[in-house]
Amino acid sequence: MKNKILAGSLLSLFLMTNSSLSEIKVGNAGSITGTVGVASQYISKGLDSNRDKPTAFLTGEFASKSDIQIILGAGIFHTRPDKPVASGGGYDYELDYNLGLRKTIDKLTLDLGYIYFTYPQAADRLNSDSASYYAKAVLAATKNTTLSIYYEQDDTKGLKPGSTANPTGRTSDHYYEVGIGHNLGPANVNLSYGDFNDNITFYKVGVSKEFNGFNFSADYINSDRSRQTWNSNWKDPEYLVVGVSKAF
Repeated sequence: MKNKILAGSLLSLFLMTNSSLSEIKVGNAGSITGTVGVASQYISKGLDSNRDKPTAFLTGEFASKSDIQIILGAGIFHTRPDKPVASGGGYDYELDYNLGLRKTIDKLTLDLGYIYFTYPQAADRLNSDSASYYAKAVLAATKNTTLSIYYEQDDTKGLKPGSTANPTGRTSDHYYEVGIGHNLGPANVNLSYGDFNDNITFYKVGVSKEFNGFNFSADYINSDRSRQTWNSNWKDPEYLVVGVSKAF
């Protein structure tokens, strides 16, 4: 069973940040954008993925110059989540890759693709790697307001946290997040709600500000793990995540 409870998501991180990206032209083929940064915690799909510790990350994306763009993305995250204490169970980083298509129609941008989460240092027998299909839509509703929805369908039999945490044996095979962002002038604000099927729901309130080429952000996240799938030690956590990133 592939375990995706601690899988970070490059796309999820993209949904939660408002960094304006720079571009590196690749001839007539397209362009590359990237972001490097650090955050006080690594919260993915409403879950703490790095033991409540700061996390550095580097992400990049190539987008072709065609009408329907070909998207190639990758990200690396310094993360040491609370994996089972066992031989070969540790790792220090996570790598994400995604391949997709993007089409902009007037004020609407659509993304479809496939994303793969991998932990090269983890032992193969732990089956930590996972993969999902994804779809995303972003609508520029007004000059200063955007609406977004993101959906992810697991391609590796979903999630089973284990008999002690999940006595029902349920799995989570899909995830969705809806959000709204608005530029107030001095800063950007964003609200979102996420649901990781059978495991957790959460909402997030965030603010971000770009200054001297750096994007500073602060997010309050409140999550509610299902009482049917998690024991009392995993309920109702709250997070305040601050971070800084720079596009290149």
